[in-house]
Amino acid sequence: MKILILLGAPGAGKGTVAQYLAENYDVCHFSTGNLLRNEVKKESDIGLKVKDILGSGGLVGDDIVNGIVAKNIEEVLGTGSLVVLDGYPRTKNQAIELDGMMAGSLKNEIRVLELDVDSEVVVRRISQRRVCSSCGKTYGPQDKIEVCACGGELIKRKDDEESVVRDRLKKYEAETRPVSDYYVDRLVKVSGEGKPEEVTQRVDETLAKFGIKKRR
Repeated sequence: MKILILLGAPGAGKGTVAQYLAENYDVCHFSTGNLLRNEVKKESDIGLKVKDILGSGGLVGDDIVNGIVAKNIEEVLGTGSLVVLDGYPRTKNQAIELDGMMAGSLKNEIRVLELDVDSEVVVRRISQRRVCSSCGKTYGPQDKIEVCACGGELIKRKDDEESVVRDRLKKYEAETRPVSDYYVDRLVKVSGEGKPEEVTQRVDETLAKFGIKKRR
C-alpha cells in the first residue's frame, strides 16, 4: 500500500483525520486545493493556467488536476512515505486516471478509507463551525474562543450556511458517491461520528489492517 484515499461527505471529518495522520504516521498529505494553490504561488506554467481559470470564475479541468497530482505523487513515492489524498479523486473518471498513473503500477497500491457520517450530523457540524480567516483552521461549537491560535479572526463562511450545505451534499452524492462504488473492493468504511479520539481509534485499527503502523 502506497496511497491512502480519504473519502467522505463535506464535514465528515477528512481534514481532522488527515491532520491526525500527519502527526502520528509517516505520511505526506495532499489536498487538491493546496496543490493548486502551491502551483499558483510558484508561478509555474500550470500555476499560471490555474490562476487564469480561477480568476475568470471557471473550474479547473481534470487534465490539469490529474497532471498536478501525478507529478506530486511520483516525487513523494521516491521518499517511501505513504501518500494521503484528500479531495482527489472527486469523480469516477479521476479514479480511473489515478489507477493508470505510473503505467498502472499504482492500482494495487491504493486503499480507501471512507468516513461515514449521517447527513443531518454533517449539516449540524458545518453550519455551526467557524474558520480562521488567516490559516484556515476549523473550529466547532465546542471551541469557546474568538481568535485562532495564529491570531486570525474566526469567521463563518457563506458556504457553511445550512441551505448551501444541503446543496453540497446533493452534489456529493451525485458526483462523488460513484467513486466509493468504484473502489468497493479496496475500501473500508469507518464511522466518523462520536468524539475525535473515538474516530481516530477506528482509523488506527483500519490502518493496522492495511499494514500501516504509527510512529513510535
